[in-house]
Amino acid sequence: RDARRGAATTHGARRGARPESSLGRVGCHAMATLSPTDIRRRLTLDRAGGWILVAGLAAWILMSSRGNWIAVGAGTDYWPLFGILLGVLGAGFMARRWLSGQRRRPNPVEAMALLALAAMIVTDLGQTYQPLRDLGIYLKAGQHFLAGTPVYAQTAMTARPADLTNYPFLYPPLTLPAFAALAQLPTAVAQVLWVAGSAGLAIVAFRAFGVERRWLPFLMLWPPLFQGLWVGNVAVPALALFALAPRYGSGLVLGAVFKSYTGVSAMWLVWQRRWRSLAVGVAAILLLAAITLPLVGTQSWFDWIGGLQTYQVTQRNLPYLYGFGLPAYVPFWAYLALGVAAVLTAVRAPARESLARFGIATIVVSPSLWGHGMLAAVPSMLSLRAPWLWLAIGITAAPNGAPWWLAIGLVAASWTVPALQRRTRDPAAAAREKLHLLGANLEPWPDQAFGGPVVYGRTSSYTPE
Repeated sequence: RDARRGAATTHGARRGARPESSLGRVGCHAMATLSPTDIRRRLTLDRAGGWILVAGLAAWILMSSRGNWIAVGAGTDYWPLFGILLGVLGAGFMARRWLSGQRRRPNPVEAMALLALAAMIVTDLGQTYQPLRDLGIYLKAGQHFLAGTPVYAQTAMTARPADLTNYPFLYPPLTLPAFAALAQLPTAVAQVLWVAGSAGLAIVAFRAFGVERRWLPFLMLWPPLFQGLWVGNVAVPALALFALAPRYGSGLVLGAVFKSYTGVSAMWLVWQRRWRSLAVGVAAILLLAAITLPLVGTQSWFDWIGGLQTYQVTQRNLPYLYGFGLPAYVPFWAYLALGVAAVLTAVRAPARESLARFGIATIVVSPSLWGHGMLAAVPSMLSLRAPWLWLAIGITAAPNGAPWWLAIGLVAASWTVPALQRRTRDPAAAAREKLHLLGANLEPWPDQAFGGPVVYGRTSSYTPE
């Protein structure tokens, strides 16, 4: 009886005491019981850690787009349009989820995908001036070739032309007959054929990388691809040559006809001991040069070299022509050192990863870089886990420029931090990443994309197959 009375007295004292707030009890309990392991678990990418990435991506998009003007209609600032579009996309996403009976809130990856999609659309709208301007340069070169007038620039430019199709033509003479044939078509027909062909080859490239079909319409809005299609640049068709390299390696050599610096990726054939593919690629270029020589003449090759030298002067007169290539930001010795480091890093990787890293190397060594030049980074970005992949996509969804190098830095970090990469996870964990563009594939260039296994000359940095 005394024990019960004492317990009752104690209970009464507690009942009469000032109640402790529930928030205080929870906070004190959390502080007392959470171990470092528990904290790390709560900061995983599917919980609080993922929402930190979401907040960082949102801040990044707003920071990199500050003051950006979208010249559509009467024109508007980037931020209001981005906010409205994000609200519409978010409301549509939640409405669709509720109609399907799902009542949970978006997870961090879904939130980053919504941010990236909204940024893509607004960024694309900001690029919609003078469509197919690069294709216009190619067609004018074909017209000059047919008329017998100089194709390559003989004097350096000192001001930005009002018509952007008046920029210099830089590709070698062996391409002139093809552009001349295209120039003989009605302009509208040539434009439709070029855009349709480029879009088709982009789809071929993404499918070779292993991207699921459902993501193809989304990727058409990704600013690097959208810009390449909008201006009609050869970077989009060249992406297919890069994507098909595991099966048709000679395409790495042929791509250098249009973008000479992409010839760096042909070093992958040497590393993989694909001597036949390398020989076929070189022979194809020599054969094209020989076939077209009677049409273009030897003097056009000297004019081409002189035109490239003139363009270097033009770049010094108009530094914006470097785009966001490294030469615009670092001294030449640093640019050279970074290029060598990128190539050496690619050589040290396993077969598929090595080819993806050579894609990054072509970006690093590019003397001038525009948005469509980032297409070569696709396989390396696809190697990332879903949260990091969407972070990279979101970074490159904002207006292009120097900030896009952060996505390259993220990819480079994954080479030394395996936790960022998808192939380090087990297949079951990869399959649970429902918003990964590769679906159940652990890495780009899956064998099934080529109809069967692809044999690589070297499967690692040390052991030949």
